[in-house]
Amino acid sequence: MTRKRFNKDDWLQLGLTQLAKEGAAGLTVEALCKSAGRTRGSFYHHFEDHDRFLEALLAAWKQQNTIDVADQILGHRLQDRAQMLSDLANHLDQDLERAVRQFAQANNIARETVQDVDRIRTDFVIELYVEEGLTKEEARDIAQLEYAAFVGSQIVWPEMTSEQRFNLDRRFASMVRKTFGLTRAAEDS
Repeated sequence: MTRKRFNKDDWLQLGLTQLAKEGAAGLTVEALCKSAGRTRGSFYHHFEDHDRFLEALLAAWKQQNTIDVADQILGHRLQDRAQMLSDLANHLDQDLERAVRQFAQANNIARETVQDVDRIRTDFVIELYVEEGLTKEEARDIAQLEYAAFVGSQIVWPEMTSEQRFNLDRRFASMVRKTFGLTRAAEDS
């Protein structure tokens, strides 16, 4: 019986899973190879060294949990985007989000990626609020508060379900709409 070849994407998906479950300890070459049932040679066939693996791993996380989410949202009507962002963001793997942030405390590659992701995500929310009619300054203030609450809730209430996060986000959005007189057809119906 022939075993399926373990490709680069398989290593990256395994790495994301290991990071979410075991933290940085799950990202050693030894831990990855053991979990995959593969040799070090198989790992190094795809990655020049461990740092190249980490760069690719964090780029995959950024792509899946930020760029792909934004692309999905941009394909929808303006009035549906904020609610869709809330739904998609609150259904991300919160264990992985926390693990990446924890890893970033000790690893420069992860730190730079998290800083870039935080900037991209915040800028995206700013643009959503500007599209709804807020000034750039108002949008920035609200987006920063909203994103800080999103990240903070992952840390303070790690057991919070995606449904509870979504409800919290909807209450925040409702307060913003009332404060600034915004209306969203999708949420008002």
